[in-house]
Amino acid sequence: MTSKAVRAVSKFHITTPIFYPNAKPHLGHLYSSLLCDVQNRWKKLAGQDTCFTTGVDEHGLKIQLAAQQKGYSNPKAFVDELCEHFVHLDKDANIKFTRFIRTTDPDHVNNVKKLWNLCYNNGYIYKGEHKGWYSVSDETFYPDTKILKLTIDGPPIPYDGSFDPDAKYINSESRNEVTYQSELNYFFKLSAFQEPLIKLLRENPTFIYPPLRHSQILRELESNELRDISVSRPATRLQWGIPVPEDESQKVYVWFDALCNYLTSIGGIDAIRNDVDSTQVLHNNRSFIEKPKEWWENTEHVIGKDIIKFHTVYWPAFLLAAKLPLPNRVVVHGHWLSGGVKMSKSLGNVVDPIQIISYYGADTTRWYLLENSNIESDGNFIEKNLWETRELLCSKLGNLINRCGGKKFSLASGVELFSGKPIEELSSVFPKESQAEFTALLKSLDNCTESVNNCFQQYDITGAQKILWNIINEANSFIQSTEPWSKKGLEKDLIVYSAMEAARISLIFSQPIIPNIAERLLNRLDVSSDRRTLSYTSYGSDDSYGMTTNQRHKEVPIQRVPFRLHNE
Repeated sequence: MTSKAVRAVSKFHITTPIFYPNAKPHLGHLYSSLLCDVQNRWKKLAGQDTCFTTGVDEHGLKIQLAAQQKGYSNPKAFVDELCEHFVHLDKDANIKFTRFIRTTDPDHVNNVKKLWNLCYNNGYIYKGEHKGWYSVSDETFYPDTKILKLTIDGPPIPYDGSFDPDAKYINSESRNEVTYQSELNYFFKLSAFQEPLIKLLRENPTFIYPPLRHSQILRELESNELRDISVSRPATRLQWGIPVPEDESQKVYVWFDALCNYLTSIGGIDAIRNDVDSTQVLHNNRSFIEKPKEWWENTEHVIGKDIIKFHTVYWPAFLLAAKLPLPNRVVVHGHWLSGGVKMSKSLGNVVDPIQIISYYGADTTRWYLLENSNIESDGNFIEKNLWETRELLCSKLGNLINRCGGKKFSLASGVELFSGKPIEELSSVFPKESQAEFTALLKSLDNCTESVNNCFQQYDITGAQKILWNIINEANSFIQSTEPWSKKGLEKDLIVYSAMEAARISLIFSQPIIPNIAERLLNRLDVSSDRRTLSYTSYGSDDSYGMTTNQRHKEVPIQRVPFRLHNE
């Protein structure tokens, strides 16, 4: 059974932030991508048409300086090399994007210029002198109220307006260094969108998710005055960027450039404005975008909390200025810590996701990260817990199927005899002392499609995993208490069939989370590929599997591995 709620929206486009490739990818990059991947896979499982965009943000002063420091004569060669690390991570983690966009892609460069011209022609971009505190690391200016002066032997002190050329200054948000600069820039009239943004958030309480992030931004908009922002940099300082249309002396600000990728990916500005099919599409699952406006309005951005301002204040303001529609919502997640503290090279606690996946496997890593996080708070990576996750998948899920897949049993007989039969008829097969266990197993499957879907809708993947563990645990408990190896005839066949129904259903739900393990175990049960959808997630709904499950010994496709860090 597939609920109407699951099938409510026919098109779904999800995006990661495009990552800044000035260094190799870390666990946070993987987490953003993984949240998008499981959502995209879930929507496809529900029968929706989906696109999934990820990529890299390749312009800006950080890239320019990093390329120079590493001896590259051209930043493009530098980003070409680093870009491959992100593609490699996605491949290793089984992240199935449909487009990997780069801000150096020609179609993107053209769309950035179109977005600029729309905002400029509508009167929201002007030229002026900019004085302020600039952070190279953050690629943004900060007001005096956000500046702290570092002291030699005490905590930083707020900037009092008296500039000391020998002192170092940081900003209070990211704690990164800032320098005072004065230059000629183009400005975007962000101040004109204070009330429209407040109105947007009041009338659309789900535009930013989860609710605490929505309340955070609305509160900031209601209490702090928006100031116009610089959206260009002098070409004398920033050579590595897109030229401002009609003014080669300026380069487009990296965030104005980067955010536009979301429009580029789904067909481009002209296609969305005019709602005409676009053939300027580089998604690997289609040759054109039909009804691009509908795709765009069913787009969800998944981002880390550190870039919430750019996506929930700047980005909707740019779109409103250009008279373009808004995406469906912005989903904001927390960061990952290591051992309870922020990852740092100096502390030696940086987690290399490629190394972790190489040892423990992509699916184990995926399950662990999703089970030990929620989007409202920071996750805490502990490798011992990752290892224990693999142990549980082996002992609970793998062993359940291994036990019922032995030669003493016949799943095929159970499928033939019991699929599609009324529950009352099946209950009568059991003696009274076993009926309570059978009822408990069936209860774990009640409304599970709706329940798991609701979890995915709320990005509560941990909640979905709790439902799946409950089904798996009930199936194991059912096998242990009913002891099918000591039974005969119909009762033995029904015990094995019921436990494997629970396994089959939980594996269908698990496909977005652990795609490789789920596929191999479903193969082990002979579940046909066209019956691995949400239409087959009720007890007794598949009448054609298990034909060879017990005919010969088959290895369970997940094996234990030793804990990697023996000194912990």
